[in-house]
Amino acid sequence: MIRERYGRFDRHLRFDKLERLLTRRGLHMEDVPDPNAPAYKLHWQPASQVSVMVCGSPEREARRRGSERIGDVYAVSSSMSAERVAWHRSRYGGHDA
Repeated sequence: MIRERYGRFDRHLRFDKLERLLTRRGLHMEDVPDPNAPAYKLHWQPASQVSVMVCGSPEREARRRGSERIGDVYAVSSSMSAERVAWHRSRYGGHDA
């Protein structure tokens, strides 16, 4: 049903493209500290409480496993509450959004 409504999706969704499209619509993503860094980066959109996990920049590799590329969206999840984001920040550091 999703494909019928929206068409086919590209195999890889680049986070910079997603972020650019969201910014044009007045939505901004916040960085959230995550224990999987630097292999993966976590971002959060407060109004929707959606989190986006992105393939990060490992020390020695230009590519992740399989066909994953640095900057690709790895997962989109809902709902990540503000309390959960605060917990990540207190547990893994970084208080800047």
